[in-house]
Amino acid sequence: MAKLWFKFQRYFRRKPVRFFTFLALYLTAGSLVFLHSGFVGQPAVSENQANPAAAGGLAEGAELPFLGDMHLGRGFRDTGEASSMARRYGPWFKGKDGNERAKLGDYGGAWSRALKGRVVREKEEERDGSAVFRGCFRRPDNLSLALPVTAAMLNMSVDKCVDFCTEKEYPLAALAGNACHCGFPTTRFPLHDREDEQLCAQKCSAEEFESCGTPSYFIVYQTQVQDNRCMDRRFLPGKSKQLIALASFPGAGNTWARHLIELATGFYTGSYYFDGSLYNKGFKGERDHWRSGRTICIKTHESGQKEIEAFDAAILLIRNPYKALMAEFNRKYGGHIGFAAHAHWKGKEWPEFVRNYAPWWATHTLDWLKFGKKVLVVHFEDLKQDLFVQLGRMVSLLGVAVREDRLLCVESQKDGNFKRSGLRKLEYDPYTADMQKTISAYIKMVDAALKGRNLTGVPDDYYPR
Repeated sequence: MAKLWFKFQRYFRRKPVRFFTFLALYLTAGSLVFLHSGFVGQPAVSENQANPAAAGGLAEGAELPFLGDMHLGRGFRDTGEASSMARRYGPWFKGKDGNERAKLGDYGGAWSRALKGRVVREKEEERDGSAVFRGCFRRPDNLSLALPVTAAMLNMSVDKCVDFCTEKEYPLAALAGNACHCGFPTTRFPLHDREDEQLCAQKCSAEEFESCGTPSYFIVYQTQVQDNRCMDRRFLPGKSKQLIALASFPGAGNTWARHLIELATGFYTGSYYFDGSLYNKGFKGERDHWRSGRTICIKTHESGQKEIEAFDAAILLIRNPYKALMAEFNRKYGGHIGFAAHAHWKGKEWPEFVRNYAPWWATHTLDWLKFGKKVLVVHFEDLKQDLFVQLGRMVSLLGVAVREDRLLCVESQKDGNFKRSGLRKLEYDPYTADMQKTISAYIKMVDAALKGRNLTGVPDDYYPR
């Protein structure tokens, strides 16, 4: 064997070209084998890997560790196929009780992923890079004014109607059987009163698994066309005679509220601080001194008596402390739309943060209620749930005439660039029993203070935890 190997070596030393040719062929063959293994099905998963608890790795009921962002398969990322397909599936798959049908025949793979994508995205009313499903709505009284562009489509599908309205540069696409209507959300068609989706459950002529509505009940999608009716912003034409604070505890949604106010009023908001990243994102009032008088209101997290009394009025934004603390912790360690690393949650940073910030959440509200001159309390949860009404209250306090069409425009642009993705959420509750006990006491304190001033107490979902 050794002699044979010696002859083999001597042969290739005399013929180096052949040696390198042989080496190249060998590497090519190995690469092909490796690629083949990556494309053939999913990698095998042992029973222990699929169920760590069964293997004794975790006790029953124990929490799985946070794994961060995960990708699909080996070397592949989710291409968003499910997201793009999900928009197609209107209420046709829904049963009479409003739940998704459990039996879908023998449709697997992409069909299952598409339906799953629809369930998730309908709840949040958003789909990246696609149309947003808004719901089923009754035909407006004056159709030609509410939705001014109409086209008959014999082979109707969601894609056709959405694409048509996108080409016409309208943000709404309404499917009505074989008719496609385009327009804006207006007082004639505000999209506030949803109907039972079964009323719209008529199959599309071109797509068996899509719903295209009826002549009386429209399936409505929001296209990717931006509604520009509320995008203009400028500084106040003259110096404001009063300073109005947009006050909140950090992590309570102040940046989001500023975004909404700027769209609703058309004027820039200012800040007690200066954040270059926010200025670069479009908050041009960020650079002005907070007393300049050129902005419609001023962001502040301050809670001292002297600082509070410097303002003539205030919008006090309050958020669930459990959510606010986590949002501020993410901002502190991950930026405005980033996330804190797993090591921060599990390390000493999180307990220390809760110990220092939880009392501030309560004293912030108590101080503004005590020292504020004219305070409008807005709960973040109410603003999120009923933006039209709550934002209208805020705009009224700012002394700007409320324009309903502009508020409807804001509803369609409500997220802006400052919403954290829901893709990286903790797989466990970071609040210990002692933390929950302490925070619950602060919640009761704030609730009592609000009710003592004949205001609505904190929302029910603040506690129990």
